[in-house]
Amino acid sequence: MSKVGLIIDTACDVPKEAYEKLNVAMLPLWVHFSDKSYRDILDIEKGEFYELLDKEFPKTSTPSPVEIKDIVDKEFADGADEVIIITLSSKLSGANNLANLIAMDYDGKVKVFDTKNIAIGAGFYAYRAAELRDEGHSADEIIKIMTDDRDNMKSKTYFAIPELTNLINGGRIGKVQGVIGQFLNIKPIITCNMDGVYYAIDKVRGFSKAQKKLIERIKEELSGVKDYYLAICHGANPEAFNLVKEALKDEVAKAKVYVEEQIAPTLAVHTGRGLVGVAYYKL
Repeated sequence: MSKVGLIIDTACDVPKEAYEKLNVAMLPLWVHFSDKSYRDILDIEKGEFYELLDKEFPKTSTPSPVEIKDIVDKEFADGADEVIIITLSSKLSGANNLANLIAMDYDGKVKVFDTKNIAIGAGFYAYRAAELRDEGHSADEIIKIMTDDRDNMKSKTYFAIPELTNLINGGRIGKVQGVIGQFLNIKPIITCNMDGVYYAIDKVRGFSKAQKKLIERIKEELSGVKDYYLAICHGANPEAFNLVKEALKDEVAKAKVYVEEQIAPTLAVHTGRGLVGVAYYKL
């Protein structure tokens, strides 16, 4: 039986403590402030990051080719016969394209999977891949199952965003559209489409209404679903997190895997503080 190594980039928001539990390697992206650069998750605590974010709008970048190659080589050195690299949507990050270039040097033994998703909704593919690997599936079989799941939109992520400033600064929404939205107190709920591009699926006035809409959407989409992973996350907003968690307590109780986490710095750069989000993966 082929031994499959798994690598996932940190923008996929897998909690730090879960990497060892899942036996998945971490591919850290970078966050750059004017005076210092940090490896996502490894070099900066999330509380410290949000303090810095209040003072400065940072930039993010992918790992270098050498960094990716070193992590892949370590998987093979540790006994892997094949390796799967799982990345954030290729439409939102350059990590997928770079990983594909690196994979060309390994004669088909390295596969790259584009989640076409964001945050822990992308990260749930690591949980799924680890589960399939432990059941004895090959890399090709794991990729096929996850591709079918992805193309059938079994994993979804939704974020209610209280402030549009960082989305405007990062070029994720137009400045005119953003200014009008701020003036009218419009709060979007963002998700990814089938191509992995995020967009506003709902727009409401006021953050409390956005939270309510988020909760309603999750309850509706998980109604009657027997097995699923579920995550509730936030960006330095424990009050909104607790509200959503309480409203979804029945869904939390039924989840095969439940994750709660502050979002990783590489996503928070673009969304700012204060958001609350929910992701699921239907099994």
